[in-house]
Amino acid sequence: MIFLDTDIFVIDRLFPNDDRHGTNRKFLDGATAKATSIYNLLELCGISSFTLSPMELTKLFMNFHRQYNLQVLYPKPKGSSPEETIRHMVSGIFEKICMKMNYSDAQILLVAEQYNCTDFVTWNVKHFNERTHLTVKSPADFDDQPE
Repeated sequence: MIFLDTDIFVIDRLFPNDDRHGTNRKFLDGATAKATSIYNLLELCGISSFTLSPMELTKLFMNFHRQYNLQVLYPKPKGSSPEETIRHMVSGIFEKICMKMNYSDAQILLVAEQYNCTDFVTWNVKHFNERTHLTVKSPADFDDQPE
């Protein structure tokens, strides 16, 4: 499964004049077995909240997985209690923070790792490279793009 970072959706939805938009769109159209996390979706909604009405924002949130033909992943519970699950998540996030990652990137990367995604696709490769066992690529580097 290919994990997509928030910036791919931001460029697709909000920046059609960005130089990367065509490559980004080609990647989105060609990639199969795509996923993102609930944190990415919430981040996109937060960014979009400045230009969308509450109704449009709700529509984005509710229909996002269908619009992009992907799965929205939630953190997997680990432990015998909610407190143990949260402690485990916080520990994992803090380990990533110690690798010089910001909080939201650490949270997002942990979900991708929990689901053993094959690739982590982002325009911010340097934020994730050498901080995970996943292959980190930009949409421009992705091998499965249609010709």
